[in-house]
Amino acid sequence: MNVVSIVGCIVGVVSCIVGVSTFVSAQITKAKQDGQLIAKIDQCVKGIEEMKSDLKEHKNKIDGIVDEHGKEIAELRVRVEVLENARK
Repeated sequence: MNVVSIVGCIVGVVSCIVGVSTFVSAQITKAKQDGQLIAKIDQCVKGIEEMKSDLKEHKNKIDGIVDEHGKEIAELRVRVEVLENARK
């Protein structure tokens, strides 16, 4: 073998190693980005679940207040009827 062939072979092997290492590095970077994306999505889902539970609590409180007011209105209607009947 002559020197040019040996240098060409070495350059080829080094180029192959650089190509493989670049590919592996890109895959690792992509995996990290995917992991970060999944973590962000999980965080968003947890936030949405918290908001949904908060909304359910507020809805239950509002429903309780509405029921209470409905009872008070019914009682006041009865009182008004009693007063109107007493006035006649």
